[in-house]
Amino acid sequence: MLFKPARSKKARARRSLVGKSARIIPHPKFTGASKKDQPPIPRTSGIYFIVCKATGRFYVGSAVDLHMRRRSHWTSLRGGKHGNKYLQRAWRRHGEANFEFQVMELVRPSRLLATEQSWLDKTNCIDPCIGSALSRASAAVQPRKGFFDPRGRSVTIKNLHRFCRQNQLTFTAMLQLYHGRSKLKSHKGWTHKNSVRQREYVKTYEGFIKPNGRSAGKITNLAAFSRRHGLIASHMTAVARRRIATHRGWTHKNGREALTPKKHCGFIRPDGRRTVIIDLARFCRENGLSVVHMHELKSGIRKIHMGWTWNPE
Repeated sequence: MLFKPARSKKARARRSLVGKSARIIPHPKFTGASKKDQPPIPRTSGIYFIVCKATGRFYVGSAVDLHMRRRSHWTSLRGGKHGNKYLQRAWRRHGEANFEFQVMELVRPSRLLATEQSWLDKTNCIDPCIGSALSRASAAVQPRKGFFDPRGRSVTIKNLHRFCRQNQLTFTAMLQLYHGRSKLKSHKGWTHKNSVRQREYVKTYEGFIKPNGRSAGKITNLAAFSRRHGLIASHMTAVARRRIATHRGWTHKNGREALTPKKHCGFIRPDGRRTVIIDLARFCRENGLSVVHMHELKSGIRKIHMGWTWNPE
């Protein structure tokens, strides 16, 4: 559905997102000319083209704020640091005056990625054979093949950005796995066939002792083991390498010897009974107390903590 032109810029921006989720509008263009000659770029979400007038090739993109996205593109291109090497190469070859920013469609933010994909499909701009090599598929919307989930099953991800948000993954780490240009082998159990590290986990740990005193046996993939048991992998590694003595009750048979726990004789229970506590940190973990607040009781900063008090006499 097309709307009649509104009287003001703000009214046009408001009416463009009323009713249907998107509409096609006349193409405002941004070039390297002076600001007085530049048409206004709306501060709304939509689809845009960056067109090279010298070759006719174009870059397709989407943005929540078209005005800020145009400014970001031009700043990166002028500094020679744009993320799209094809667009940056064309900019250097033909100059700023041969590029223009065109707003193609105003779209609700929830429909941006789907609409961008439809424009990529309609224009076939990903195919360099038709002369539109400036726009490679967006890192967020192009299909990604070759991923393996933590269970080892092959997965094709159609929208990596959305998939990472839904599964609490890091987009940058998953993209590094896909390209295979970093030393990263896995991310939260996810792997990719392009990973440069095609070997098993570097190390199998032996000698860890559980808080109950029993041996934990062999541990392969210490990071995944730590996630499952609510531990911090870097701290567990420090325990194994004798940098620290214990982590949340876990120790190592060849690890650093823990200091002798201090005896605390002045704590008074909520029912009034005096209690001798050895290893205050462990006692607080087991009874749902705060070790910091218990130390504050001893020092006199705090008078009471969950019914507990301190009386050294």
